[in-house]
Amino acid sequence: MNSIVSNKKHVILDTDTYNECDDQFAIAYLLKSQDVYDIEAITIAPFKNRRISTEDYGIELSYIETQKIFELCKENYINKIFKGSTNYITNGYHNRNEAVDKIIEIALKNERTYILCIGALTNIALAIQYEPKIIGKIEVVWLGGNTLLQSSNKGTNFKDLDAVKIVFESKAKLTIIPCIGVASNLKTSIYELSYYIKDKNDLCNFLYNRFAEISDYYVDENFNRKTLWDISVIAYFINPNWFHCFSVSCPFISTDTKYQLTKDRHKVTFVSSINDNSIFHDLFGKLVK
Repeated sequence: MNSIVSNKKHVILDTDTYNECDDQFAIAYLLKSQDVYDIEAITIAPFKNRRISTEDYGIELSYIETQKIFELCKENYINKIFKGSTNYITNGYHNRNEAVDKIIEIALKNERTYILCIGALTNIALAIQYEPKIIGKIEVVWLGGNTLLQSSNKGTNFKDLDAVKIVFESKAKLTIIPCIGVASNLKTSIYELSYYIKDKNDLCNFLYNRFAEISDYYVDENFNRKTLWDISVIAYFINPNWFHCFSVSCPFISTDTKYQLTKDRHKVTFVSSINDNSIFHDLFGKLVK
């Protein structure tokens, strides 16, 4: 009997789930796309913001939030969710933790593992530092920074600048989805969500309410329109035709987070544009099922 070869991608999603409301949509989108993804693990990345004062508190809330999304999707989260770094390498944090260990374990056992990163790169950078053998076995797809010619990358998952530098310099295969100018096109509103997903099922109502809650907290002058940045990374493998990319010599990163263009270094991939309408159509269609 011939064995069936699966074309599904072995993936780890590294996420700061409770940071805002887009991570929740991204996790649900991933769980609803298991025809494409073999989900090996969800690892929790550090964050703090105006609502959450410390990274370790953020880790706990993200862990609980991720479990909740698994339950709403009727998926088993046992041995799937792993707590990660509670601070940034930039701040002197170098601890191994269960997320770092799990990234190393999964990367070593697979021929290729795709690490989908929608937060700070701390966990991935530490995994690379502790086990360089994974460098040739992983592909990192990161939502972070801005387009190459922007004057700064501050505020765009660059909170751990040292981690960004480690991943960029590692020569691991790397795709960057810029925030401003690319993922920023994935903007929706409470009115659109009310039409497409509200009251369709418990998962949809949870996501709708999270969006409404965050929209109220972060007052937006654009009629409660917010960007679901993180769904871009999930959509990247679902349909490559939704994305335009180009290869470039890996830039250096200055201390003020700006990209410094180069000519003859190893290549990295930047996404230059996305088809936001197709991504939202796919996302909403999967969430309501």
